[in-house]
Amino acid sequence: MPKWARKALRISEPVREFSGITYVGAAETLAIVFHEVCVSCNNGWMETLETRTRPVLGPLLLGAAPGTSHVLDPGQQAILATWAVKTALLLTLSKFRGQDHGWIPVSTLQWLRQHHGARTPPPGTRVWMGGLNTSDIPASVQAACLYEAGHEPTAQCVTFSVGCVVFQVFATEQENADLSPDIEGWLAPVGPYQAALLQIAPSSAPLRWPPQAVFSAGDREALAGRLRQGIPARP
Repeated sequence: MPKWARKALRISEPVREFSGITYVGAAETLAIVFHEVCVSCNNGWMETLETRTRPVLGPLLLGAAPGTSHVLDPGQQAILATWAVKTALLLTLSKFRGQDHGWIPVSTLQWLRQHHGARTPPPGTRVWMGGLNTSDIPASVQAACLYEAGHEPTAQCVTFSVGCVVFQVFATEQENADLSPDIEGWLAPVGPYQAALLQIAPSSAPLRWPPQAVFSAGDREALAGRLRQGIPARP
């Protein structure tokens, strides 16, 4: 979670952290630092990705003024989706490692490092973006590890928010990146989520922001549980 988000969100007071309803502590900054990232990655491809993302995501974090909207072209969507995958996987390692839902597809994180010049999210990832109506929750994260019949982890679904933007990231190992039509259909937002979630990976057409419907802070738990029922069996 980058330090620049604090400035973009105009945060001037310490940020309090909770795990569920349990108070964890307070910090002077919103930034969440995963200390196992090496210096060359942190100051190299990750910093480059943050630099690309900031001018696209920054103006969206406080929400859109009434009657206004932004158009996100496919290139901007690819930048946001790549950043969302990186952030989702590192947040999971930072906050949930060792827990049942703390597994991540390591090969997908490796793909990001190896192909950082491609400016595109890894194969097999799907990313959605929605609006969040909140003024007192600067950031949140929830993870849901998905298992196959043999109880082996096969995918990770991370839902996290920064300011008034919420991302939902589905990621699997690169060996399973070729998703079947059944899985694609299972991933597609249905019901009220159709009007509230914009798919930004993969995407090939401009999208208008914000979506037709915006989530409230109380919707985050249901949104995070959207894909928890288990991934369909692979052929």
